[in-house]
Amino acid sequence: MSKLYAFELSGEHPTVPRSEALSLLRIHAASFREVAGTERCLLVDADGLDHRILERRLAMTHRILEVLKVCDASPEGIEHALRSLDLPRLSYRVRASRLGEGVKSHDLERMAGRVLHAMGYRADLENPEMDIRAIVSRNKVVFGYEIARPDRGGFERRRPHLKPFFYPGVLMPRMARALVNIAMVRPGELLLDPFSGTAGILVEACLVGIRGAGVDVQEKLNRGARANLDGLEADLILGDARSLPFKNSSVDAVVTDTPYGRSAVIKARSKDEMLSRSFEEMHRVLKAGRRAVVVTDSPAEDLLRSSGFRIVERHSDRVHRSLTRYIHVCEKPADF
Repeated sequence: MSKLYAFELSGEHPTVPRSEALSLLRIHAASFREVAGTERCLLVDADGLDHRILERRLAMTHRILEVLKVCDASPEGIEHALRSLDLPRLSYRVRASRLGEGVKSHDLERMAGRVLHAMGYRADLENPEMDIRAIVSRNKVVFGYEIARPDRGGFERRRPHLKPFFYPGVLMPRMARALVNIAMVRPGELLLDPFSGTAGILVEACLVGIRGAGVDVQEKLNRGARANLDGLEADLILGDARSLPFKNSSVDAVVTDTPYGRSAVIKARSKDEMLSRSFEEMHRVLKAGRRAVVVTDSPAEDLLRSSGFRIVERHSDRVHRSLTRYIHVCEKPADF
């Protein structure tokens, strides 16, 4: 039987958190339907949702709620919703998260406390028998039970400068994990990063049970990547992304952050030549119907399409004044 769930999305990026959540729902729920959503809250009706694996994988979601009630963000709407809840007679605690404009979190918590107390429920802020969460947006309030809370602290502990080998300009761990998730790759499947660099993408893939393979043309980066992957199962190859040592249709997903600026051309005649030939190779080795997530420092849709990919989504990520990353979510057509 399907249930209604709310994903409290992080505000780290305007579009990537939603894409990450929906991508994981496609592979870790029997079926689902997007009901509604604001910029920071995604509501879905899902059947067979594996919330434990989502908790382990998600990077840009604060928590997942099993929804009890959705109401207007007005005192009248909130009171009516609370009075209509069929709650067990247990001590409770209400905690609210305010996403943007709307009722202030502490005001809603006090309002909920007054209503539930009047209904005969006993509050316990230290050791409650049930926790009720509320997600507050500009127009709506979602009440529910928290069923999953990803460990976001782990990403902080894996920040690039804290790893054994550091190289500037790499993706932050949360973004790397989100891109792995958007690639819709399952545990046990093979993910290829043809510009693996310091192995930040491979680390995030391996930590959720995905097999990783990385290729990089620079021996120094390959040595450093091995140190960063210590204890994780991944293969690293010293090689050229324009000539990948993999059979046709042999990898389940491709996720890569291509080189930027002057570092982009090491052996190729030009940056466009490097990208074009590497995209063709990514398309060749990727299985039909599967995804490639490709990050570049300028739009690359034309080159990706000419390599045979279909563009599913594109996101932009402004890093600083002189660098905007373009995230291309591509698919190799299933009938290729």
